[in-house]
Amino acid sequence: MEGRYLAAQISATVLIVEDDRAICELLRVHLANAGYRVELACDALAAGGRLLRDACSIDLLIIDAQLPYMTGIDFVATLIADTSIPVVPVIMITGYEDLAARAEVLGVPCLLKPFSAEALLGLVHKTVRQPVAAAGLRSGDKNHKYGTGAA
Repeated sequence: MEGRYLAAQISATVLIVEDDRAICELLRVHLANAGYRVELACDALAAGGRLLRDACSIDLLIIDAQLPYMTGIDFVATLIADTSIPVVPVIMITGYEDLAARAEVLGVPCLLKPFSAEALLGLVHKTVRQPVAAAGLRSGDKNHKYGTGAA
């Protein structure tokens, strides 16, 4: 199953932002097995630092909605509003339907835990393959790159 995504994912780098080590490792394994390069951050502060250093090298951000210090929801809202950082597509993950609804309001696709490896890889593949939005486009633009608007 994972092999069908491999050919289209040459050189795609995914930054996973997850504070639960077991979930983080599971995501890393599935994505690495599908041919993605994977970087890890344990919270929004670490992810923000990584994006400030070189957001252009990240093809996709997968972020948990609930994180220490700053929630994934707040981090993504800030990322969408900050025009100084290049646009990076985002997938939110959460175990709570109300947080999934908040992600939807942001126009960010969301996977509700527990989800299958197939659901993860399908959404990752779809999100990474979207056309790159022009610099400066943000969530108010229907062509923005932060998500597909629906999971």
